[in-house]
Amino acid sequence: MGTKQLTLLVGLIVLAVASFSHAAAPVEVVALFKDRAVIRTSEGQVMLKVGNTSKFGVSLISADPHVAKVRYKGEVYELGLSTRVSGAFEGPETQSVRMNEDALGQYRMRGSIDGTFVNFLVDTGASVVAMSERHARMVNLDYRRAQKGTVQTAQGVARAYFLRLSEVTLGSITVNGVQATVIEGAYPTDVLLGMSFLNKLKMQNNDGVLVLSVRR
Repeated sequence: MGTKQLTLLVGLIVLAVASFSHAAAPVEVVALFKDRAVIRTSEGQVMLKVGNTSKFGVSLISADPHVAKVRYKGEVYELGLSTRVSGAFEGPETQSVRMNEDALGQYRMRGSIDGTFVNFLVDTGASVVAMSERHARMVNLDYRRAQKGTVQTAQGVARAYFLRLSEVTLGSITVNGVQATVIEGAYPTDVLLGMSFLNKLKMQNNDGVLVLSVRR
């Protein structure tokens, strides 16, 4: 075999290895927004803002509603929504979230309100998304300008503020313009994910697994 043929063969092998390495990168975009994206790796799923790096080592370079540029393990990828980079993932046919019930028979999951992470507790008994003043300040809501009223809580009647949230995100699902209430005081401990969010989705409960999916 001549020198040129050997060089060409080696180059093809390197290219093939590089292509395989690129295809095997375990990173996937499951939701896209302006300057934010929900990124899934084999270690877990997280929402990132542009310029941030997750604990799994994924950095979001840029993002818009159509494509995200991410850096993972030294490689940079431009990914569209539900683009599958790893054979370990299959692009979802529908946007859905699965939650296992905890020891108390409740469903909890980390999500975000207007881009800020919060802990959600699914509560079908709550008519709207409900949060404490602490949550509202964390999300930077100007709630004191909202309509005032009262609500009945487990601790009794409390003063509250009624408003709409720009967006509520749970996994790959985002709902815009969600009605919510901010309750004065420290209750509730987690943000209650009420029916103003849930009634936009399909809900199925199969042997302790709650599946929320976008209505078709």
